[in-house]
Amino acid sequence: MAHDSWTLDELHEELKRYEAELRATTMTDSTVQTYVDRPKRFLSWLAGEYKPGH
Repeated sequence: MAHDSWTLDELHEELKRYEAELRATTMTDSTVQTYVDRPKRFLSWLAGEYKPGH
């Protein structure tokens, strides 16, 4: 599913889909959380809801 541009809502939905695929593997919950936490933080930064270091 390639896009030229994405809305934040679309990115959040795709991140949920990504997390579901990770959970369908043998990864532990903490590993899945590590894979998902950083992209969530990035999306928060894009939305102006997160400032690094604060």
